[in-house]
Amino acid sequence: MPDALLEFDGWHPQVSAIIGATDTTNRWALYDRDPLMRWTVGRATLLGDAAHAMLPSMAQGAAQAIEDAAVLARCLERASRHELVPSLRRYEETRKPRTTRCQEGSRRNGEIYHFADGERQQLRDMSLASATTAPLPQNVWLYGHDVEAEFLVP
Repeated sequence: MPDALLEFDGWHPQVSAIIGATDTTNRWALYDRDPLMRWTVGRATLLGDAAHAMLPSMAQGAAQAIEDAAVLARCLERASRHELVPSLRRYEETRKPRTTRCQEGSRRNGEIYHFADGERQQLRDMSLASATTAPLPQNVWLYGHDVEAEFLVP
């Protein structure tokens, strides 16, 4: 029985029926999506949340959109009209692995950050309490990324 049924106890029976028909419910309207197979079709492409919506559990939504814009601008910088489609494909191929990793990490962190009280939650809390303010080595890929370095090849 979803917890939401308790929250809506006494409401119209149709409300209870709709909530009761779900397997799980969330208290927050936070949504993400699985990584898309492609962002680009012909001369149209996506960026930011349209391409890779993610939960806020890594605080990367806006950062990844800004990186997308920088890479897209670089890919289109010298593209002639005939090079537009390959340039858009290059943008997607450049960005997709990184944004997919962020999407998956945000989803994983969202689960970790919302552990119910208990052993897993206590272990998580001890780990977080012992962390330093400096980026951990396993996060260098995220915080040490140089989007411009991807374009040093002429």
